[in-house]
Amino acid sequence: MPNRPSLAVLALTVATLSACGGDAPPPPQETEAPAAPAPAPAAAAPTVRIVTPAQGGEVQGPSVMVQLTAEGIEIVPAGEVVPGTGHHHLYLDADLGDPSAPVPTVPGQIIHLGTGVSEYTFENVAPGEHRLIAVVADGIHVPIQPWIVDTVTFTVR
Repeated sequence: MPNRPSLAVLALTVATLSACGGDAPPPPQETEAPAAPAPAPAAAAPTVRIVTPAQGGEVQGPSVMVQLTAEGIEIVPAGEVVPGTGHHHLYLDADLGDPSAPVPTVPGQIIHLGTGVSEYTFENVAPGEHRLIAVVADGIHVPIQPWIVDTVTFTVR
């Protein structure tokens, strides 16, 4: 059986400590760690929107006016690659290409709005259903990733 201190030794130890005149130190207090600052709200991803023609809308052709808006990115003329800026490109009945390559130019189909404008008029658009894609690209025409893109379909009468 292991040795255990006797009750007398324990009582003597308690009496000796009490006789030293000091109070027992207070138990440590639990303190709350300062609250971490709330994370800043995440910035919304930049967007582009085709305002006209409207999704599913009908346009009296053969001219089709396109109006665009963008949020979360500044639309500027092409030239320099500056974070947070870009310019519009329009694809009329054309598919998007390689996201790491500059947007090509195809007259009447893939249009660069490199002056920083947000409107364009396609001429001589044939009657029927069409698909329009708007893409924001950087100063050297490479689509910004993740894609900043909008698509609508419309009918020319």
